[in-house]
Amino acid sequence: MLVGQGALGFSRDAFPDRAAAEDWAARACLAARQCTIRIGSKRFLGTAAEALRRWAIDQGTLPRAEGGTQVAPLQRLAPLLEDPDCALPLAVLLPDDLAALRRRRLTALQSPAAMLAEQAALAAALEQFRDFHLPALDDPFTEIAPDGLCVLDEPSCAQAIGWAGQKSEAWGRLVALVLTTGAPIPALCATCCGHADARSGRLHLPGGLVLTPPPDLFPDPGNPPEAPLLPGLQEAGTVEEGMREIGNRLQRPGLRPEALQLTALVGALNQGQHLDEILLLAGVTEAAQ
Repeated sequence: MLVGQGALGFSRDAFPDRAAAEDWAARACLAARQCTIRIGSKRFLGTAAEALRRWAIDQGTLPRAEGGTQVAPLQRLAPLLEDPDCALPLAVLLPDDLAALRRRRLTALQSPAAMLAEQAALAAALEQFRDFHLPALDDPFTEIAPDGLCVLDEPSCAQAIGWAGQKSEAWGRLVALVLTTGAPIPALCATCCGHADARSGRLHLPGGLVLTPPPDLFPDPGNPPEAPLLPGLQEAGTVEEGMREIGNRLQRPGLRPEALQLTALVGALNQGQHLDEILLLAGVTEAAQ
């Protein structure tokens, strides 16, 4: 049986003809060889599911006393591991596949925040797995996908903050806040200056999320408490329009605002934060979890 045909095939869609199926079979078999990992006498295929499974086990379960939910990451991520694209050898996992995976997960979860947190876990897992087992492979999260999401590298983050600051002080503060805290953009845009407490270093967002951003991102203490933290960014479509400009300057046309949050969430996971903490940071409520 050709790879890509039948229930055990890698392909997600039917092939138009036999030649297309044979071409995919050849590429998939080559990818399987490239992604076969040997540890002693054992061999296993490097897939997103394998990377995520190992990463979730390493995370462990964060106790309630430390702010966790006591739901094991492996249990929480089980539906994502079962997605057909997660069974692909990593050598053939493309940004288009990730975009399709996100559409399916968003439909299943009915929560953009939960989907984004899942994707952050997947991106962090793939990065760790590739660095350890398959360092020669490209990271599919670094290239912008058809849905406008990707994970930005550090130079791109610095450029985005700089260019946003050239647009306006509010724009510079927004991009910097998202990239340094991972907070949801709608919540930041709904925040008032009175929600910021510079002396304690805390920023209280609507909904209960509390951030500790860098001191230079707090508003001027002379601003009225009811004034928006990010003036001029409350109108519908304003953030999306500005992000299109930033995406073009970063040579990532179509870049969505959520890409900034995804980048920050991946960074937080790589720095040791737990999935439970990332879910809260992404804006997932307990009911949605």
